[in-house]
Amino acid sequence: MNSTSYPSGAVLYEIPYFVDDRGAINVLEIARDLPFACRRIFYTYTVPEGNVRGEHAHKTCEEFLISICGKVSVSVDDGDHQDEFMLDSPSKGLWLPAGCWGKQFGHSTDCILLVLASLPYDNADYIRDYGEYVAWKKSVRKQ
Repeated sequence: MNSTSYPSGAVLYEIPYFVDDRGAINVLEIARDLPFACRRIFYTYTVPEGNVRGEHAHKTCEEFLISICGKVSVSVDDGDHQDEFMLDSPSKGLWLPAGCWGKQFGHSTDCILLVLASLPYDNADYIRDYGEYVAWKKSVRKQ
């Protein structure tokens, strides 16, 4: 799988796809292609126009985002660098390593965003306030 790394820590992957007269298929082999072992899967859809999702960071959990239908913009921040991505194809996957602040916005009405996560849900792993996130990143860098 081809990938491109960005200053924010995010990595954009090109997910292999195959097309024939029956249609298209994208293939992502968990053990081979994902940068982590997947422990949780969830997806968002019918996000009202103008609403934002995400707006948090994980201390230890990693996520891999794929817009399997429609499109969504994703902003990724590591406390120093910010990158923005348009996920508009099931052939693109965005890896958010632990410690990245992520925000999803500009969802199309038909957007279905699939998220593969490295850990089960744990509220204690979330940082939901950006000021707290920046302070946490500074403390982590000092260690």
